[in-house]
Amino acid sequence: MFKERREYMTELNPFKDNDPAIIQRLVFNLLNKGGKYSSADISIKLHISDPRGHIAKLRQKGVPILDEWCVSELGNRYKRYFIL
Repeated sequence: MFKERREYMTELNPFKDNDPAIIQRLVFNLLNKGGKYSSADISIKLHISDPRGHIAKLRQKGVPILDEWCVSELGNRYKRYFIL
């Protein structure tokens, strides 16, 4: 099981997992494909703990990442991020 996960992670991200530039590139690539993703969605897809800081850094670099507030079925609010 661990070997399969390691192989999957290597295919997904062959670089150091904690390199901010690489993580920002992964976040940018995901958002640039289209679709709207919550921070939880991004965390699950890219296997990173909290993408909000990386989104903020990308915005500081001039990437036009937009967001919208959404309300869950239970009444909780969350943001979805996207690039037009």
